[in-house]
Amino acid sequence: MSILTFALRENLRQRLTLPLLLLFPLVLLLVPSMPGSLPMSFSLFGLLNFYSAFLLVRTVAEDRMRGVLVRIASSPISHAHYLTSHLAAGSLLLITQSLVLIIASLIVHGSNTTNYLLLFILYCSYSVMTLSFSLAWNTMFRSYTTSFALFSGVGSILCLVSGLTFPLRFLPPAMQRMVRVLPTYWLAHGLEALNEQAGASLLLAVVILLIFAGIFLLVGSRRRL
Repeated sequence: MSILTFALRENLRQRLTLPLLLLFPLVLLLVPSMPGSLPMSFSLFGLLNFYSAFLLVRTVAEDRMRGVLVRIASSPISHAHYLTSHLAAGSLLLITQSLVLIIASLIVHGSNTTNYLLLFILYCSYSVMTLSFSLAWNTMFRSYTTSFALFSGVGSILCLVSGLTFPLRFLPPAMQRMVRVLPTYWLAHGLEALNEQAGASLLLAVVILLIFAGIFLLVGSRRRL
């Protein structure tokens, strides 16, 4: 069995994985939308995806905390191969989650709501960022329980002040400038650009999300035995 297959199986064995990937995106469609903006489910998906990514790096985090990486270091499997396989498994599941929301939105809201291909690209870049962020976050803790307890608060605050739980334009102008340093802000920025059909702003959001992903991946991929 390849590490990728093993990682997919371990993630799917977690009780919350399938509801988070297949059911919760559909529940988001029940949230009423506001006139003149994209459906609220599009931005609330950022919060759901954030917590889903954290769940999907649990195996890597617990392996590190239990010292499994010590045994991996002495085996023919390289640390890079181990980590890449787990991240690829998490990415595949998060992409599936994005597709569930997009296909359901296409059925419920129709094809004229937005450019779903660009929305998918935005979600993919955001998913890579949340997965990398979750990996980096867990390097700071020796207990997954402690890590999750703090993340549940920090993640909610990040999404709240970034404009994902309510429209970005409702934030005060000063706060809109301040929160640009937060990675979650760039999903809200990308959705706003998508609504306004501003291609350059959308491209900027995708690029910055991938830059954040690269930074978090460098931090999270450190071998902490």
